[in-house]
Amino acid sequence: MDDVITATDLTAASPNERRRASVARVMASGVDLVVVGGGITGAGIARDAALRGLSVAIVEKSDWGAGTSSRSSKLVHGGLRYLENYQFGLVMESTRERYRQSRLNPHLVWPIPFLMPVYAGARHGLFKLNIGLWLYDLLALFRSHRVHKRLRPEAALEAAPGLRSEGLRGALHYFDCRTDDARLTLANVLDAERHGAAALSYTRYLGPRFDDAGRVAGAAFGDELDGTRWEVACRHIVYATGHWSDHTPGAPGDGRLIRPTKGVHVVVARERVPIDAAVTLSAVRDGRVMFAIPSEDTTYFGTTDTDYNGDLDDIRATADDVAYILETANYYFPEAGLTTADVKATWAGLRPLIRDDADSAYKTSREHEIFPDPRGITTIAGGKLTTYRAMAAELLRHVVRDLERHHGVRAKRCRTHKVSLDPGVRAPADKIRGPEHPLERALFRLHGSGAAWIRERMKTHPAEAAPITPDLPLVLAQVSWNVLVEHALRLEDVLQRRLPIFYQAEDQGLGCARAVAAHMATLLGRDDAWVEREARAWATVVGGSRAWAAPAPAPLAESA
Repeated sequence: MDDVITATDLTAASPNERRRASVARVMASGVDLVVVGGGITGAGIARDAALRGLSVAIVEKSDWGAGTSSRSSKLVHGGLRYLENYQFGLVMESTRERYRQSRLNPHLVWPIPFLMPVYAGARHGLFKLNIGLWLYDLLALFRSHRVHKRLRPEAALEAAPGLRSEGLRGALHYFDCRTDDARLTLANVLDAERHGAAALSYTRYLGPRFDDAGRVAGAAFGDELDGTRWEVACRHIVYATGHWSDHTPGAPGDGRLIRPTKGVHVVVARERVPIDAAVTLSAVRDGRVMFAIPSEDTTYFGTTDTDYNGDLDDIRATADDVAYILETANYYFPEAGLTTADVKATWAGLRPLIRDDADSAYKTSREHEIFPDPRGITTIAGGKLTTYRAMAAELLRHVVRDLERHHGVRAKRCRTHKVSLDPGVRAPADKIRGPEHPLERALFRLHGSGAAWIRERMKTHPAEAAPITPDLPLVLAQVSWNVLVEHALRLEDVLQRRLPIFYQAEDQGLGCARAVAAHMATLLGRDDAWVEREARAWATVVGGSRAWAAPAPAPLAESA
């Protein structure tokens, strides 16, 4: 086979020695389990399996969380709307997972207040919604950050400045949780790695290999960065490829397993909609649930829910998506008078829903399904960000039984319900969230216990204490951490998924792109041509988030 890396090749020094060493290790020893897909579901499975003592390799064709898992509404929530469909089990599971995640990982999952305004003529009045929220609290076993309360119109308007007052009958105030979805995914990958898993991003899965009895015996892969190919012996393969499930080699469903639906979010400056609590909205056109969510110096609105038949690797907001969101935003916040000129950024992702007979994307079930293949392949599809840990535990019960039956491999019990993703985090999140320490808050939220390394790096490398971009409390030492520890191999990995520059910087990182790429290049051993390619690739990413408005090509800062 051409360009196949041998174990001898992998012992040579290289700019990415840890990556090559990981490949060498799994090629030499094989693994119990290969996990295909580096979104939140696959990352959670890899971590759970590693904690059980299984040997694991997880591969992802792009960056960790680059698909749906970095493009959600960034909520870990109980799913209040599921009560309307009597999905009490899903709500109870979701609220249980919300409680666990916020207690175990306070730097990654934290409570935020929600306001649900109720207007004259609404489909559900205050009385009915109040009962619904009592049920929500009950299913959560009253373990929400605080029990909900009912607000008079005056109190609701005080809680959400600029909220529409005409016809307002009152509001309900409750708590759910926010997260950084990309970093939650990454934290699972890093903890899996800490417990012995080989974690390889930018690695394409080429297909399974079978023994003479028709059982899985290995898997083939291709390196997306250098084009090499290699194989690993394994005993079981898990497919957790999200909206790519129908295109994964050997996946079930005859290419008709997934109903991908698109969700779009729109970002505006916080000063335009200066809310401190998230606000639950009802879309003007079709009544679907939407949110306005404050995030640092921005407020974002979303999401849409429409069937999608386009390129699975290039999902963008359209002008109609943006108009749909702004229409609802302006109905609820008429004083803001938002226009397309206020849109700082958009993001779009796909929900990998299990195909069913629902007549609309919004009504399609959010529950997951597991598809075992007796040859030693298990597929998981559907599900929610909030319940990823429970989904992983359920899937691994199938995998562990198969490994024991066919290979005599014994695994430990699941421990993810009681083990933090970052055991070094000790301080409660509320303690570090005050506005007086913006850099400390950012370091804690983004890096957990890694913040100590970054502070030390700023001392030993003073140039890396320089801010990345003038409008955010972020420094170059964080980029070093991103590259050296957090698997950042492309500029996009840093600016969109390791750091919130894409979402919060005024220019979405166009001004700092070359400087950040140049710093990465020194750590990765890349040349000036790589820096130029990465900077231009980033301009394309930013242009994609603005393509709905058909803008002129995004400008890049001049080289120094």
